[in-house]
Amino acid sequence: MNKKNDFNNFRFEGLEHKECSNKYFTMKRVSEDENKIVVKVADSHLIKTKYGYGLILDHNHVVFLKEWQVDQNYFGNEVLLQKEYFNVKEWGKHEDFFENDEFLNFNAWLKVAYEQENATDEETGFKSNPVRWEK
Repeated sequence: MNKKNDFNNFRFEGLEHKECSNKYFTMKRVSEDENKIVVKVADSHLIKTKYGYGLILDHNHVVFLKEWQVDQNYFGNEVLLQKEYFNVKEWGKHEDFFENDEFLNFNAWLKVAYEQENATDEETGFKSNPVRWEK
């Protein structure tokens, strides 16, 4: 097994990641223990920093993420969050966001991950929001 496979096994542990094409992984959005989640977010929620990314939570709060916790591709933006590292910081002024403490805790994001995991197309019954993480 090469180092890239080892790293993917580490970061996606508990999410049952697997190849869905030669370019993308798919996986569950919530781990069994609910400590690791993958959430699709809009471009406006991510800000590039010198050291990685900031996930904007409200007008002046972020959670800092490493580059390997963020995937931006054709299908959208996915972020990998872990409960033990969900450290909210007061940082910056984000004019597109209101002051709102709803998303300042991990459980709010866990709820969103479950909603995204369970979203289905009404006509086909297939999942409408599967994870597509670029390799």
